[in-house]
Amino acid sequence: MKSLEKSSLKHIRIVTVSNETKNLCEQMGLNLVEFEEVDQVDWTFDGCDWINRKFQALKTRGGIQTEEKMLAQVSKHYVLLVTKEKLYDPKKTELPICCEILPNSIKLIRKKLLNYNADFNLRISNNMPIKTRHGNYLIDVQWKNSDIPEYISTVLDSIAGIVSHSFFLNEITEVLYSDDNVKHIHKNREREKEEWENIIGGL
Repeated sequence: MKSLEKSSLKHIRIVTVSNETKNLCEQMGLNLVEFEEVDQVDWTFDGCDWINRKFQALKTRGGIQTEEKMLAQVSKHYVLLVTKEKLYDPKKTELPICCEILPNSIKLIRKKLLNYNADFNLRISNNMPIKTRHGNYLIDVQWKNSDIPEYISTVLDSIAGIVSHSFFLNEITEVLYSDDNVKHIHKNREREKEEWENIIGGL
């Protein structure tokens, strides 16, 4: 952001779904536009909690995955910025899966999840449920019987009342991986996919 503020690219239009990033852009006087004003975004850069060899990621902490997936769907390039600490390992399956849910669906969702030996905690702040910008609640789901993102995603997608979950299975097009050097790895380039698998497998 600091580099962009001083560069000749300061005129480019920026879209963000993060309030923190939006405030930073406004402080720097950058050309910020609302998501509704654009039909396509050339480049989107984002982070994650972990990413695996299939370019599948978990993005739980922010709780804004609904808007992030909307942004990903209009982006030509959806790029994750990744360091070694973000590479998947089995211990990271202990991280919960964030779901945005309709407020009146809590009882139904808990009943459905118990069929899979899963449960959740409602995100709370000041003794009140945290609400998204759409007025929905956020829950953190603990999944015990499987660590397969495709399976968990399919189950969560099937439960009425769940608006979105924090697995990103098909959205990511590229990774910028920083170790000693920065590597730009494309999901759809076979040689780079092999390099990515070697990076993950070398842990």
